[in-house]
Amino acid sequence: MERRSELIRKREERIRDMERTMQISPKEPTVIGCAYVVPLNQIEYEQHYGMKRDNEVEAIAMHIAMEYERERQRKPEDVSRQNLGYDIKSVNCYEMKRYIEVKGRADTDEVMFSENEMNRLAQLGSRAWLYIVVDCKTTPRLFRIQDPAQRLVFEKITKGIQYYLPLNEWQQKVEK
Repeated sequence: MERRSELIRKREERIRDMERTMQISPKEPTVIGCAYVVPLNQIEYEQHYGMKRDNEVEAIAMHIAMEYERERQRKPEDVSRQNLGYDIKSVNCYEMKRYIEVKGRADTDEVMFSENEMNRLAQLGSRAWLYIVVDCKTTPRLFRIQDPAQRLVFEKITKGIQYYLPLNEWQQKVEK
């Protein structure tokens, strides 16, 4: 009975979330300006933040995250190439979805988020998860945080519109 009540509550919460995202204004918008925003190129990203993309590390992190989900009888799907603001959509036997942003690091370090990732994590609320996989090239370890947009404090970096997540911030809030 308790499980049923929980599922009904979650269903009602999702319906409210969907209704909020579908609210539109019948009034025509007023254009007050425009901007052309382009992402930082890899050299600028490395110079400004001391970070660079490592495809091997990212692949390892995705593999670890997908395996973690499968081990818990969920059905993960890699959607990272679709630019949805998260990397994995995972569904359990009750059809409850989990939207996972995966960050891989070669060591234990800070991570960066794009504006798209931050916006999506905030929209998804408690259905959003952050999986950080550290030490990917040696002994990978997975850390998980539910509802990261609400639970973590990010530093907004205006150059290239990135969000910086310090190591000590995410380490304090991992799921046990």
